[in-house]
Amino acid sequence: GSFDAYSWQLLETKQRFISGLLSGSLTERCGKDIEDTVLDYAEVKALAVGNPLIKKRVEAANELTRYMTLQRKAVESRIRLEKELLEIPGKIKRQIEIINNCRLDADFYKEWKTANPPSEEKEDIKKETEERKLIRERIASALRDNVLETKEKTLMVYRGFDVVLPANMTPEKPYIWLKKNGKYYVEIGEADRGIMIRIDNFLESLAIHLQRQRISLNKLKSRENDIRFELVNKESYTDQIEIYSKKVAELDKKLGVNKK
Repeated sequence: GSFDAYSWQLLETKQRFISGLLSGSLTERCGKDIEDTVLDYAEVKALAVGNPLIKKRVEAANELTRYMTLQRKAVESRIRLEKELLEIPGKIKRQIEIINNCRLDADFYKEWKTANPPSEEKEDIKKETEERKLIRERIASALRDNVLETKEKTLMVYRGFDVVLPANMTPEKPYIWLKKNGKYYVEIGEADRGIMIRIDNFLESLAIHLQRQRISLNKLKSRENDIRFELVNKESYTDQIEIYSKKVAELDKKLGVNKK
């Protein structure tokens, strides 16, 4: 016959509100969740006489709140999934383009290597070493001068690929683009001596890069199927909300509680 049961409900409601706020999961709810916990005269009278309906009312109200929260999250999830589903066809189309371009570039580089086998002559090796040193120094110098430039700039052609200086590059993370049919990110690193090795390693791994892009395409298609399945089988709590809304209304009527 005391206020303990109702006081506990007040604390529970406030704690749920505070926890949602701190965790970042709070979206549509507002201060009205707290305002509605204020006792009116009819509720005070019901508590004072130890009415057992209060316990049922508290339990029903808590269940109603729980199912309304679940329904809100289900609706938010559905909106997010529908938005993602609308974007996937465009991503798949773009991924197919990336794969086709990468396949062409991998084939081109394979043919380039066949047409330009490494020489075993000392003079040719020495000459190539000097040429690579000049290319490395040119790229390193151009990158230092390119920090925070607003437009891309083609620096040179290396093994049939354009070496492009990027736009808006920061000094902490220098990189270049290699372009032919496709466009490829190559991080340069801090040491100038590793520039040519990084570029060569990427060109050598074009076939591996192609395989990764195909895997990404398969993941996109799989995700599309998963989303369609989730949307068809999406859970709804409207029936439970209706049931507990009626229970709360019936109990309020029996308790003489006039809720607005």
